[in-house]
Amino acid sequence: MSYLVFARKWRPQSFDEVLSQEHVTVTLKNAIDTGRIGHAYLMTGPRGVGKTTTARIFAKALNCEKGPSSVPCQVCDSCRSITSGNHMDVREIDGASNRGIDQIRELREQARYAAATGRYKIYIIDEVHMLTNEAFNALLKILEEPPESVIFIFATTQPRKVPDTILSRCQRFDFRRIPVSDMSEYLRSEASGEGITLDDSALGLICRASGGSMRDALSLMDQLVNFSGNDIHGEDVARLLGLVRTDILADVTAGILRGDASGAVDRISVSLSEGYSVDELMDALLAFLRNLLLVAAGASESLREVPESELVLLRELAEGVPDIAVLNILRIMTGASIEVRRSNLPRVTLETAVMTASNLTRAFSLNTLPGVTARLSAVRAAAVDPGKVPGGTPGVEGAPSSGAPDLGQDDSDDEGEMEEGEVDQGVFQDYGDPAEEQVPAGSAYGAEEGDSGNGVREPEEEEAAGPSEDEPPEDDGPDRKKEQETSQQILGLFDAV
Repeated sequence: MSYLVFARKWRPQSFDEVLSQEHVTVTLKNAIDTGRIGHAYLMTGPRGVGKTTTARIFAKALNCEKGPSSVPCQVCDSCRSITSGNHMDVREIDGASNRGIDQIRELREQARYAAATGRYKIYIIDEVHMLTNEAFNALLKILEEPPESVIFIFATTQPRKVPDTILSRCQRFDFRRIPVSDMSEYLRSEASGEGITLDDSALGLICRASGGSMRDALSLMDQLVNFSGNDIHGEDVARLLGLVRTDILADVTAGILRGDASGAVDRISVSLSEGYSVDELMDALLAFLRNLLLVAAGASESLREVPESELVLLRELAEGVPDIAVLNILRIMTGASIEVRRSNLPRVTLETAVMTASNLTRAFSLNTLPGVTARLSAVRAAAVDPGKVPGGTPGVEGAPSSGAPDLGQDDSDDEGEMEEGEVDQGVFQDYGDPAEEQVPAGSAYGAEEGDSGNGVREPEEEEAAGPSEDEPPEDDGPDRKKEQETSQQILGLFDAV
């Protein structure tokens, strides 16, 4: 016998063997057991998830010599002929090559005759959305009132192209993509029966490349066995399929999170020298950052399809990293991915985006700057008590002076501060002549609030925060200059984002 590919050799032969489609198989089994069998079914979903396979199993269960039974015997002549595809009463029709009205007229004429050997005459039309409008119209009457022993089963990947008049005459079943966990378990089990071993990395890469399609995964398995024999590793899968290895993505991401722009760019250069394209690196990095964001945010339900080997790396990277940090990096890389496809120099665009994202990590330590710490404290206090003015916080070490850069504070919030040269009349009433006590420009009010006695609360005067006679003056030389330069760099990064 000639060689049979895995996609055909390992094809499910019963409802219980169909993966991850319990909402379909349970319904069909109950319909058979209770005798509530319809005359038209529509099976929709992505490629390679079991639509045609389920249709064949359904036909086998209906025409089994020991049935109808939800568990076909697999040994009678009817079951064996349906499995081999040569049963006289079960016809599989390709909708793409038999799409005209003439073929549908011929089908209607044949459907008038009784079944030759089985109980039911079953027509399985694959890719039914390829039929012409005239062909669909020719089906309407026989689809609504078919002969007693005729059953139609349609399969399609694009149900939106099927007319509503057809949809309303069918029982519709929507097939889903096969989860990574179910696919990995099935591939490992079937491969062990063939003497094939796969490590976790290889399984993860195969499942990711298949896109939830079991047929695609089995075709890749065939290709990998021919490439590396019966012992398959992740390196073999990545080399054969051109997939970006997970360790490369983890190294680039770790460099970005550490602020190590040179290390991240060097890792990209090495990856490009290994043969990866800029588009492949960008797409793989976006998918990896998306998974990292979900791990950092604790969205475990959205990570079911991520291989366990990749989850281990993601959890290590996400430890101690806020989700907003990953979100900002992902935004930068997403915007760069659009430019990569339009740019004449995509590598420059990718490297620039990586360096921008790496330098942006400085902004995540803004609260370590003393001036910013004081300003944030003042803003929080003003939010709690509107009477307090967010111009500064007396008594807090490192409160921003009038020469400190204003990091994002709106001028409209300074209503409670006094303009330079103005004199508050309330100060005259409570504290005497302003000539005796001058209020320095840019000082902050609001450490305490007083009551003037007429029901109006007025801010009390307070000495400007600054070095006392007992404390040595702060050095505003190189440290202050360096702080201002760092602040300007951070503001530039925010503008870039």
